[in-house]
Amino acid sequence: MHLGTDVRPLLWKAKTGRTIAASGGVRVLLIGTGRRAVHAARALQESPRETVVMGTLDSAPQPELAAEFPEIPWLGGFGELLDVIVDQAIDEIQVALPQRICFDQVRALEAACKELGVPSTFRLGRRADSWDPAPDDESDPVVMTFNRHRSLNLVPRLAKRALDLAVALISLVLFLPLVAVIALAIRLTSPGPVFFAQPRMGLGRRVFQMVKFRTMVENAEQVRKEVEHMNDARGISFKLFRDPRVTRVGAFLRRTSLDELPQLINVIRGDMSLVGPRPIPVWVAEQLREPKYFRRYSVLPGITGLWQVKGRQQDFDLMATQDLRYLDSWTFSLDLKILAATIPAVLSGKGAH
Repeated sequence: MHLGTDVRPLLWKAKTGRTIAASGGVRVLLIGTGRRAVHAARALQESPRETVVMGTLDSAPQPELAAEFPEIPWLGGFGELLDVIVDQAIDEIQVALPQRICFDQVRALEAACKELGVPSTFRLGRRADSWDPAPDDESDPVVMTFNRHRSLNLVPRLAKRALDLAVALISLVLFLPLVAVIALAIRLTSPGPVFFAQPRMGLGRRVFQMVKFRTMVENAEQVRKEVEHMNDARGISFKLFRDPRVTRVGAFLRRTSLDELPQLINVIRGDMSLVGPRPIPVWVAEQLREPKYFRRYSVLPGITGLWQVKGRQQDFDLMATQDLRYLDSWTFSLDLKILAATIPAVLSGKGAH
């Protein structure tokens, strides 16, 4: 299912002259490699948006696009659509094909959206206002766009973000003395840094560094393979109830969930929300191939969620099911209820290790 090491995104320069990093911007997949695709690529290159063209799909690569944009890789035929959407974390698909086959690709896009459970909309290109342009009018190609919108509408999303910032900022101020005490305890009892940052999969399958207080020995990640056979979790996740890598202070921090406090910084930075699906490590996400579970990447991951308040059962499928339930039933009041339920869940220590 992986596309190989030769798949490299093109770094575009916006009108501002800024180079867009491969991990940032809107990730675009072009459908088609002919004249219409050339015009679509030019429009993307000139757009003020931060755009990263991840590649193109076509039944067979045509020479037109390769001649002007040799940096854009051909990723395969139309049958690779679903795999490419998943592996390349595509945000937007532009269909630049002749009218006679465009509808077939739109239907394929709709099917892919449905299978991945990703909300989608389709719009026409810049000037097209009907489905009957001149077949050979390459100056105004038929272009349809597939957008990976967030699962929440604008107003609820803004309210959720306002809550995140208010609670995170106030909490950091209130807990600052406690943070200082924890940092000192970690420093005095075990060698290594106070904080631990781990790559996690976030919104739109973008990788970010999730910050926690360090609860294990300094080289815990390097020796993980030595203890993998002791895994107590079910499914593809990894968890040890009595992990020999955990320090004495770390064991206390885990039981009380105080090791999660630094994630308030992730919330302020916009990597996470207070409530949402738990961000999973990248190495776990790479094993996740069930299309229905990719819906969890349509919202910001959270510090807490239904899984945490329901006892934190060490079963990935149960956790993922709770994540999907949260997405299906989300309301602003649900976030408030989960935040309120998190306090007794943390105090009880149920499921925390």
